[in-house]
Amino acid sequence: MKRIVLFSQPTENNIKQILDLIFPEEIKRKVFAYLPADGANCPKKYVDQWKKYAKNYQAKFKYVDNSKVNTSSETKKVLEANILVIAGGNTFTLLHLLRRSGLFTTIKKFTEKEEFVIAGFSAGAIILSPTIKICKLPSFDKNVVGIKDLTGLGIVNFEVFPHYSEDKKEILEKYRKMAKNEVKTITNDEFLVINFQK
Repeated sequence: MKRIVLFSQPTENNIKQILDLIFPEEIKRKVFAYLPADGANCPKKYVDQWKKYAKNYQAKFKYVDNSKVNTSSETKKVLEANILVIAGGNTFTLLHLLRRSGLFTTIKKFTEKEEFVIAGFSAGAIILSPTIKICKLPSFDKNVVGIKDLTGLGIVNFEVFPHYSEDKKEILEKYRKMAKNEVKTITNDEFLVINFQK
């Protein structure tokens, strides 16, 4: 069981399907790591919500704080887990904190496991792609941390346009013409799943 799940946000229309994909029956001893975009600043209500999801699927819950710098404790949490969710927020901040904390490399190691599910939503989905350049478009995030290197994790070989709607079609088409990678759209109710064969 090796799986990637990408989505824009949990909604009433998709949450049950998404959670079933994130917490599959095939993984017997579930250890779930929740990694918010902005570390210690994550609102408690979101942490509590994901704790509840983990409990409902009999998964052990670990909160990963990417605002800590080069800490082995947060690296250990990710590597002990077999399910990882990277949450939404500002994509530039997320990338900056993953690099500063050392978790950028750790997440790549996570995907070398024999059995894993990695899910990203909104910023967490964008970060899994080869680049976060899409965030420079109008309607996306502001580069509040001033990072220049926009290289993503490259866990998927395409770029992600989350929260897509028809009114963003023109922006998308312009971006596709200059993008080096395929760009896949995800509306707020949609999700993408990639299952790897053993």
